[in-house]
Amino acid sequence: MRVTVNEKFIERRAKLTRWASLAGLGVLFLGLLASFNQEYFILSLPALAIGLVLASISSYNANRYIKEPRPDQVLTKVLRGFDKNYHLFNYTAPVPYVLVTPSRIYALLVKPHDGVIRRQGNRWRRDFRWRRVIFLFGEEPLGNPTRDAYSAANRLQGELNATLGEEAPSVEPIVVFTHPNVQLEVAEKTEGEGADVPVLAGSQLKKYIRAQPKGEAFKSDLRQRLTAFLQGPEHQQGDAE
Repeated sequence: MRVTVNEKFIERRAKLTRWASLAGLGVLFLGLLASFNQEYFILSLPALAIGLVLASISSYNANRYIKEPRPDQVLTKVLRGFDKNYHLFNYTAPVPYVLVTPSRIYALLVKPHDGVIRRQGNRWRRDFRWRRVIFLFGEEPLGNPTRDAYSAANRLQGELNATLGEEAPSVEPIVVFTHPNVQLEVAEKTEGEGADVPVLAGSQLKKYIRAQPKGEAFKSDLRQRLTAFLQGPEHQQGDAE
């Protein structure tokens, strides 16, 4: 499988994350000092709030761009074994993760959450765990993954339509939960945007892709233009076996 990764983007985000972390600690420390001085005590409260916001932002981004395995690394691993007609794009396209197969294109929405994930109607739930309270400020919100994946696919579809015109292939959304300890309970049928979006654990992704109808393969010229668009101006390319 071919893999294109925007390493410069990841490096920039990692650098900003480290600076945000240091800034957050600095603001918290200044707030602590202010709390011991009655004259400046009032400044300790906004300092605490700003420090917590910076800590939350840095923790969230650290999970995406610093802590390994990163989401792009997990996708590369679970999809390993596909031939060179499959191409995974990470952080180069209008949406973070795009997989191109011989005849299809998928916008992958990656979710790192663990534990039991339930879809109840159009709402999503997670089982309560004390660990989540401890790491509350650094954890990515669950949100509505299917709706978010549907929106991401529509965004990519719009960009492809503008670039390739009538030749633009249809973009299919998939939600992928990459944590090895996730348990999905999402069989319930729903309505509305994203109702039909597949929701998979990372270990299921490759099997799902293989099971899809082959369809007519992209013509060589279209695939070249599609690749040029998705890989963007900055990329580092490599092969994963």
